[in-house]
Amino acid sequence: MTSVQWKALGIVSLTLGTALTAGVLPRLKQRSALAEQQQLVKQPTRVRVAKVRAGDPTVSVTLPGNAVPFRSSLLYAKSTGFVAQNLVDVGTRVKAGQVLSEIDAPETTEELRLAEARLTEARANVGLVEGTAARTRQLLTAGVASQQQVDDTHALANSALATVATRQAELQRLRVLRGYQRILAPFDGLITRRGTDPGALVGAASAGGVALFEVADTAKLRVFVEVPDAYAAEIKPGLLAQVFSPRNPSQTVAGAVALTSGVLEQASRTLRAEVHIPGDGAVLPGSFVYVRLQIPGQKHPVAPANALIVRKEGTLVAKVDHGKVTLTRVMLGRDFGKELEVLDGIKIGEELIVNPSDELETGHAVDVLPQASEAKL
Repeated sequence: MTSVQWKALGIVSLTLGTALTAGVLPRLKQRSALAEQQQLVKQPTRVRVAKVRAGDPTVSVTLPGNAVPFRSSLLYAKSTGFVAQNLVDVGTRVKAGQVLSEIDAPETTEELRLAEARLTEARANVGLVEGTAARTRQLLTAGVASQQQVDDTHALANSALATVATRQAELQRLRVLRGYQRILAPFDGLITRRGTDPGALVGAASAGGVALFEVADTAKLRVFVEVPDAYAAEIKPGLLAQVFSPRNPSQTVAGAVALTSGVLEQASRTLRAEVHIPGDGAVLPGSFVYVRLQIPGQKHPVAPANALIVRKEGTLVAKVDHGKVTLTRVMLGRDFGKELEVLDGIKIGEELIVNPSDELETGHAVDVLPQASEAKL
């Protein structure tokens, strides 16, 4: 072969080697990598599991609430007048019927005197007309007076008696109004607000008057709490509760549910419950508090929240049985935070994969980590 032919042969060989290196070798590497990946896929996936457990006999739920006095009233003056004196001040403990303030209304006093004078006059007139009626009846017997005259004097006597009754009613009305000049405590409690000073002009609330006092019964407190829909059906009167202030969570006050509204608020889907606790000072009236309710539990199983798989098919869990995965659709109940009540789909004692990957499918082989399976939920 000539040198030219040798050179041509070399160029062809070089070209073929370059093509082989550029095309065949990468394909071989890809096939090798794919084979290794398939081998890895065939190997069991290492997972952590948790066992489904039975629900607790009671569920502790802590909710925010507001503590208020058991009773609270604003006291106004019924009659218009000037404050003569205040007998109590803010912070004074009072008894039911105790006089708190006195109001001076001179016109009421004068009206009372006038009513007493009119009653005395009416009673005197009764004596006169009754005497006249008696004499007229005697004259009728003697034939001097007519029956019409007797009837007229008898009617005058009846009218005089009716006038006495009217004067007595008017006098009693004025005495009641006079009684309104003494502001009395409606119940045992604590004066929490004083609205006027001596000399101030006061009147009825309907006329724009200012409240003289606010009295609150703090021997017992009402705690209002909004219970979510998930627990509303279990809230009944008598259910035990513990109330504590966020400033001192360790100091709790025992109480019980006394009342419920019986209906859910449409805006918040919550049930208003009223818890009664003693007002011993551990919880201040008007403060923000937390209420811990011991709600009866259910017999449904409980599963960890991180075992759920949400797909287009619905809410699923990945069960592990003899090293194989089974995806099961579940129906959820109440949310307990880290755990969920499951109404249907799983049984107590079954093992569920926690933090499952999206690639899991029914039939996949898995390898359960021993330490995870023994961990407490």
